[in-house]
Amino acid sequence: ISPLVQRQLELLSEKGASSWLTSLPLKEYGFLLNKQEFHDAISLRYNLTLSSLNRPRLCVCGEPSTINHCLTCKLGGYVSLRHDSLKGTIAKLLQQVCKDTVIEPSLIPITTEQLQRGTDVSDGARLDVCTRGFWTPLDRAFTDIRVLHPQAQSNANTSLFQ
Repeated sequence: ISPLVQRQLELLSEKGASSWLTSLPLKEYGFLLNKQEFHDAISLRYNLTLSSLNRPRLCVCGEPSTINHCLTCKLGGYVSLRHDSLKGTIAKLLQQVCKDTVIEPSLIPITTEQLQRGTDVSDGARLDVCTRGFWTPLDRAFTDIRVLHPQAQSNANTSLFQ
């Protein structure tokens, strides 16, 4: 078995990897798939080639529109679409159970604090979702949404448990 197929089998056997197949088709949460969306979801799940109907052969960056490329190319738009869709769903769910949920709030400017390397310390820095009452009644919880593609070349040598 090739390393790519081995990785795909590991991903398919992860706990919860099939839960979307048994979830209720609730339209208000975007869980209702039409025939094309279901076909695409199965293709993504098994790393199959997407049908070429209504799809460009090349990405905006000029590379072929393969699944792996579409899910990692920042120019094609799918990276942002996946992130923003998840951010919206999480914010909508938090609004139902928490108070004062805000999408992309600005953070307080950094003065003399020393933060971890890679932290955005620029003026106007923001995060994805902030809500009050998640952990305790008055505390605010700040959430940064991260979406990754486990089959991306940059994750090829990364354990699924990291």
